[in-house]
Amino acid sequence: MSLRSTEALVATSPSGVRLHDLPITVIMNAASGSGHAPTERSVIEEVLGQSGRDAQVWTAPHPRELPALAELAADSRGGILAGAGGDGTLNAVASVARAHDLPFGLIPLGTFNYFARQLGIPLPPAAAASNLVEGAIRPVAIGDVNGHLFLNNASIGLYRRLLERREIDKRRFGRSRAVALLSGIAFLLREHRPYQLVLNIDKKQVKLSTLTVFFGRNALQMEQLGLDEALCVARGELAVLALRDVGRAELLRLALRGALARLETAENLQQGCASEVRVERIGAESRRLRVAIDGESVLCRLPLVVRSIPDGLKVVTPIATEAQD
Repeated sequence: MSLRSTEALVATSPSGVRLHDLPITVIMNAASGSGHAPTERSVIEEVLGQSGRDAQVWTAPHPRELPALAELAADSRGGILAGAGGDGTLNAVASVARAHDLPFGLIPLGTFNYFARQLGIPLPPAAAASNLVEGAIRPVAIGDVNGHLFLNNASIGLYRRLLERREIDKRRFGRSRAVALLSGIAFLLREHRPYQLVLNIDKKQVKLSTLTVFFGRNALQMEQLGLDEALCVARGELAVLALRDVGRAELLRLALRGALARLETAENLQQGCASEVRVERIGAESRRLRVAIDGESVLCRLPLVVRSIPDGLKVVTPIATEAQD
């Protein structure tokens, strides 16, 4: 059952379709959360079961199985397709929901949960599951890199490699903010080579030598870094950040400024807003480049075309959030 075929069964509001009778399928990553996936699953199932809704929780034993499991749920059940996990899990399920034109729900089990927090989604699994039952559907903006959706951010270069290192350390030492912070500091103490790039930003060409380029689609994340680009994200654009080729001491200083929400005045960080950015690499034989998309590494063909897509995804959000918007 698709969203279009179920619209007649539910009440509508100015910002989207209300839920009521839509079936709910939660796709859960067994590796996400606090390490107590069976407990979290039982909490989610209890809340959904008490609602009386047609609701099921499907668990992927391995992250690579998430897209196929979400596709099966979209084809066989339709309705609301929800992800339970961290950024990578939410991205995988949201991508399938968007491809099938289904509303997307989320139960955040990650470390930072920026997407959920920006939308007012409660963080406890029981409360987030209740939102799937009681919330409303509204369109939200997303980002896109060569056809790959992103909810929070996409990046190339140093920041992408930092995320990969952090994920390895979190698997080894535990999924906490302290592990993420210490892993990042250790990574920044290494040597890093710059990229030679040409960026076409809303049809204006810029050449630069950069350690990393970051594309942000989450205003809350920008605010917590102390960046005025939160304003352009809030109005539907991308925040574009490019870090000049600097040494390890300056990298650590920038990390500290970010932790203190003071990146806005950082001299070595080029900042701007854009609706679309086209990225080419200078002097490299390979026509492919690895991109971190919501924390997951994806090999993309050049040129990269990074876009903001207003109202690109239908999301189940709390009714209070809908009314406030």
